[in-house]
Amino acid sequence: MRWGVLVNLAVILAVSGVLLFVIFCASLERAAVDAKAHQAAMLMEIIQNQILDTDSAERMWDGVKKLCRTRSGASIVLYDSKGNVVGGCGVEKDQEKPNLSEPGRRVRVERWPTGLLHGMSVMVDSTGEFPHGIRAVRGLMEIPPSVFAPAWKFFAAYLVLTQGVLFFLGYLLFHRTIIGPVTEVAGLAGRAAGIADFPNSPYASELKGDIQRIASSLRAIIVKILEDREKMEALIAQLQAANRDLEVAQQGMIRSEKLAGLGRLSAGLAHEIGNPLQIVMGYVELLQMRPDENSRNEILVRMDSELKRIHDILQRLLEFARPIRKVIDQCDVNSLVKECGSLLKGKKGFRNLEFEYDLSPELPIIETEPEKIRQILVNLIFNASDAIPDSGGKIVLRTEASDGIMRIRVEDTGSGIPAADLEKVFDPFFTTKDPGKGTGLGLAVCLGLAESLGGSINISSVEGQGTIVTVTLPLECCESA
Repeated sequence: MRWGVLVNLAVILAVSGVLLFVIFCASLERAAVDAKAHQAAMLMEIIQNQILDTDSAERMWDGVKKLCRTRSGASIVLYDSKGNVVGGCGVEKDQEKPNLSEPGRRVRVERWPTGLLHGMSVMVDSTGEFPHGIRAVRGLMEIPPSVFAPAWKFFAAYLVLTQGVLFFLGYLLFHRTIIGPVTEVAGLAGRAAGIADFPNSPYASELKGDIQRIASSLRAIIVKILEDREKMEALIAQLQAANRDLEVAQQGMIRSEKLAGLGRLSAGLAHEIGNPLQIVMGYVELLQMRPDENSRNEILVRMDSELKRIHDILQRLLEFARPIRKVIDQCDVNSLVKECGSLLKGKKGFRNLEFEYDLSPELPIIETEPEKIRQILVNLIFNASDAIPDSGGKIVLRTEASDGIMRIRVEDTGSGIPAADLEKVFDPFFTTKDPGKGTGLGLAVCLGLAESLGGSINISSVEGQGTIVTVTLPLECCESA
C-alpha cells in the first residue's frame, strides 16, 4: 500500500505541476501579446501625430518611411479618402480596405488569428476636406523564445521545489493518518484471521495490499465466526439436552434423597421412641406380677420418666416440622446473646461453665424475627454445654458484622466432633451424645431456622479440642437507624 500511495501521490502532483506550468506559459504569452498591442497603439499614435504635423504629402511620406525603418517587423500603408493605397512601407498582410466613413481620429488595435496585430487610425485634415487612412501591421511571431526562457526556468525550478515539498509533506501526512493505521489494522486482522503467516492459506493469493489483506482477513474471520457459531449452536443443543438429562437425574436424586431422609427419620423415630416403649412394656409386665407397693411405686416413676421422654421426642419433632409464627421486630443481637447466656448460666448443668462474651460494637440494630434467633442460640448453647465434661469448661459467644453479613459464633472447649461425623450433624435424629441425652433434632431445627432468615450455619471442630458453630445472617433486613 505504501508504494501505491507514493506513486499515486507523485502522479497527482506531476499532473497538477504540468497544468500549472501550462497556465503560467499561457499567462506569460498573453502578457507579451498585450505588450505588443500596447506598442502597436503607441506606434499608431506616433505616426498619426507626425503625419498631421507635415505640410505636404511628400514630407508626410518621408516621415512614414522613416518610421518603417525604425520599427522592425512593422508594415505601414497609407490610404486616400476612397480607401485606395497611395503609399507605405513593409508588407501589408491584409488587403481589406479600411472603413473611412466615420470622421474624427481613432486608434484601434486588433488581434488576428494569423498572429498579427492590426492598428487602424482614421483622420482628417484641419479643414475636414482631405481625409487620410493609415494601417499599421506588427507580427507577434517576432517575439523570440529567449524572452520567455528565464521566466520558464525560474517557474520550473520553483514548481519542482514546491512539488517536492508537497510530496514529502503529503507522504508524511498519509503515512501518519492512513498508511500506518491501515498497515497496523491489516496486520491485526491477518493475525486474528490466522492467515498472516500462512502462505498456503486459501486467501494468500489475494494478499496484494493492505486493503486487500484487511478484506481477506475479515472474510476469513466471518467464515470462522459462522463456523464457530454453527459449532456453538450444536454445543448449546448438546448442553440443553444434557441439562434436561441432569434435571431428570436431579429430580430422581431428590426423590431418592427424600425417601432416604424419610427412611432415616423413620429409623431414628423408631429407635428413639421404640427404646422407651420397650422399657414401658417391660414395666407393665412387672406390674402384672403384682409386686409390693415400694417396687410398684418405683416402676411407676420409671414409666413416667420414659413416657416423658417419648413426649419430649414428639414435641421436638413437631417443632422441627412446624414453622414458628413470623413476628418481625427490632432486635439488638448483642443484647439477645447476653440475655440467652445469662438465662442459661444459672441452670443446672451450667454452673461449672465459664461464659465469655466478645460482642462487636459495630453490630447494628436490625429488623428480624428475634424468637428464631433466640431459639438458635439456646439450642447451640445447650449443645456446647453437653459437649463439655462435668469438670468444667468455657463457652465463648462472639458477634461481628462486615460486608452486610452478621456472624454469631458459639465456641466451646468440649470433646469436639469426629471428622467423619461433621457431614451428618444436621441430619434429623443424628447425635453423638450418650443414649437418652439427646434426640438429634437440635441442629436440624437450628439450620431450618437460620435458612428461613436467609442465613446458614457452619460447624468446624477438632476432636478433643472443641467446636465452633458459626451462624451467618444477612443485615439487609431493614437496618434500623
